[in-house]
Amino acid sequence: MIEPGAPAAVPVPPAAAPIPGPAAAAPGQAQELIGLDQAAATRLFGPAVERREEPPATIWHYKTANCELDLFFYLDLRSGRMRTLHYRFRGDATDLAARQNCLRDLAARNS
Repeated sequence: MIEPGAPAAVPVPPAAAPIPGPAAAAPGQAQELIGLDQAAATRLFGPAVERREEPPATIWHYKTANCELDLFFYLDLRSGRMRTLHYRFRGDATDLAARQNCLRDLAARNS
C-alpha cells in the first residue's frame, strides 16, 4: 500500500543495448573534436595515417578518398593528457555538410 504523499515509483525499463557515448560515435559537429584525448580519437577514427611533431603540438593526420583531417594535440596541464585544441579539414570538406560527411566517413572506415 502506498502512503499518501509518498513519491511514486518510477518503472525501470527493460535492459536495452547500451547507448554509445561521445567517444564511441562520430561527432555530429566538427567543434566536438575539441577536447578529445588521443585514446578517444583512436576509438573514433582508428590509427592516424600519419603522426608528426610540431612542438608544442602533436598532429595526427586522417584521410579518406574525399577528405583529410588534422587533429592538433597539446598537453593539458590539468590532466596531463594530450588533447585536441585545434583541427583542420583539407580536401573536399569545404562546407559544414562536407565536414560532417568527412567525420562520418572517417568513423565508418574505423568500424
